[in-house]
Amino acid sequence: MNPYPWPEGASAALCVSFDFDGESPFLWRRRDDMPVDIAELEQRRFGPRRGVFHLLDMLAELDITATFFVPGWIAEHYRAAVEQVHRAGHELALHGWCHEPPDALSTSELRETLTRAACLLGEIAGTAPTGYRSPSFRMTPACLDLLAELGLRYDSSLMGEDRPYLIDKLIEVPVDWATDDAVYYRYTGGEARPPTPAPALAAAWQAEIDGAMRRGSLVTLTMHPWLSGRPARVSALTDLLAQARRRDGLWMGTIGTLAAHHAALSEAVSS
Repeated sequence: MNPYPWPEGASAALCVSFDFDGESPFLWRRRDDMPVDIAELEQRRFGPRRGVFHLLDMLAELDITATFFVPGWIAEHYRAAVEQVHRAGHELALHGWCHEPPDALSTSELRETLTRAACLLGEIAGTAPTGYRSPSFRMTPACLDLLAELGLRYDSSLMGEDRPYLIDKLIEVPVDWATDDAVYYRYTGGEARPPTPAPALAAAWQAEIDGAMRRGSLVTLTMHPWLSGRPARVSALTDLLAQARRRDGLWMGTIGTLAAHHAALSEAVSS
């Protein structure tokens, strides 16, 4: 297989991304039977209250620019935090309105929620978002069509490659469950196993980066401020990303930047 032409002549790529969804997934999931117990709500509220600011400090310390996928509900209820993400120079991208999976909505409902969220994020950032990540990595052909119709350039929800690729009219910047922190850290009291210790996850993700360097592929880290924003986890992530920054041949940047790079490559081939 021909090597992928990563930006700046790099051998592999690493994108740091956050699904800044706070309590919105819980509100969507329990919309018809909201419990009296507020324990998980408060656990998730740690993300917009404190976790995201710990992570912003870390990103500034390491001079890393990340992509934040933000539900419109979060932007509406925690606008100051989302504005701070934008002021720090990070990319804002779509993540539904209240973390609704696309297969749970009609096309008209999906269009309404995405348009509403895009307007709010565009108001905060000054420019319309160009990318989308589906809640829980779920996707439908109708959603892909709608994203293109709405003028989105890329999606980052699917796992069909380990390099950017085209799917329908969109650029796909792929993800992987193995590089999503929720698989390891999510624990709300009822899970069968305790959360993974931060050093163990950092070691696992180091192996993912090592593999990408050997194979010339992409690692997309997907993290949640209510999970990875806890102090010990921020410390382990800081060490991991600091080491990644020192690696020769590893490009690091936003998902939007990588999608634009792939678009330019595709245009060059077709012209």
